[in-house]
Amino acid sequence: MKKIPLVELQQRIDRLQQGMAAVGMDAAVLVQNADLFYFTGTVQQGFLYVPVEGEAVFFARKVLERVKSESALERIVPARSPKDVAKWIGDQELKAPTRLGMELDILPYNQYLRYQQAFGPAEIADVSAIVRSIRAVKSEYELGIIRDVARLSNFMVQTARGSLREGMTEIELSAAVEAASRIAGHQGFLRNRGFGGEVYWGHLISGADAALSTFADSPTGGRGLTRAFGQGSGYKVIKKNEPVVFDLVAGKNGYIVDQTRIMSIGPLPSKLDKAYRVAMEIMKELGAMIAPGVAAMELYQKAQDIADANGLGDHFMGYAEKAGFCGHGVGIELDELPVIVPGAKTRLAAGMVFALEPKFTFPGEGVVGVEDTFIVTASGSEKVTAADYRVEV
Repeated sequence: MKKIPLVELQQRIDRLQQGMAAVGMDAAVLVQNADLFYFTGTVQQGFLYVPVEGEAVFFARKVLERVKSESALERIVPARSPKDVAKWIGDQELKAPTRLGMELDILPYNQYLRYQQAFGPAEIADVSAIVRSIRAVKSEYELGIIRDVARLSNFMVQTARGSLREGMTEIELSAAVEAASRIAGHQGFLRNRGFGGEVYWGHLISGADAALSTFADSPTGGRGLTRAFGQGSGYKVIKKNEPVVFDLVAGKNGYIVDQTRIMSIGPLPSKLDKAYRVAMEIMKELGAMIAPGVAAMELYQKAQDIADANGLGDHFMGYAEKAGFCGHGVGIELDELPVIVPGAKTRLAAGMVFALEPKFTFPGEGVVGVEDTFIVTASGSEKVTAADYRVEV
């Protein structure tokens, strides 16, 4: 992957500075890997210092030469600790921050205390909402990467369909997809911002096990291979006429695309087939609604209304323990903005990218549904996931 162009990084930093100025922050220090990648083009250890006016500085804590080779930023200096950053600001006779923004949604408390000590008496405020709102709207540069990741996602679905056989285990099917995907460029690691939101590649699960509730905020579950990570593919044998849920996330060059397809060796039972067709109807209706200015909650309510009208409201996005959403932003992380939840007043804007995933859970029987990733355009939407919706393999 080539360096993220300097003009691209500068546009992102400019938006951050504008957001900081609007809430009275005079500087920010960013340290989380996803945010470092977004604003610097590298995830090597360091601290990005962004004054509300002037040039941003990346303080490289480790692998200075690699930082210089990976980041297009012009001001890159070595620093081992937050105190070194504060000292450099003083040595350069720059104005010390009085209200310093940091990513308080993810910063551990002991780290917070280190920065408070280094930059005291400055007030440390939360810059997370500003950062996340900036990252929610993708540039044309980012959209180009996301479209490429979508092609990998489509390849993964095709690989699963071509590998699925009666009598194989979920983990065997998942491993076949993973091996082919890694060779095709899948980055392996997927980022998730939410606390405790651990995720591997997603869920490739089948039959009744797919409907098991887990610690993950998801309408699907799976037993997994161990109680230490009780979700996703396990040793369950895949049988005929049961839904196999392909919900594996594609990741490439730092970005993520999410897609779900249902597969079955032979036809699904009529109840599950009906629910699958309703999920398809929901996806079609919601896809047609996507446009700048639409409130996220309108999409959720429309999905719930269609589920209720078809007598499936109790099964929508889970059963006894439901997921609280039917869509989520994607980009560098799997849980970006916007989130499609009841009451969400966030309005869609051109450049937002999110996955819609209407699904129905039937305890003891399985899960059916679909998921596609959309780009919000100036006049509507572009669906970037393109695997077909056929079920039988």
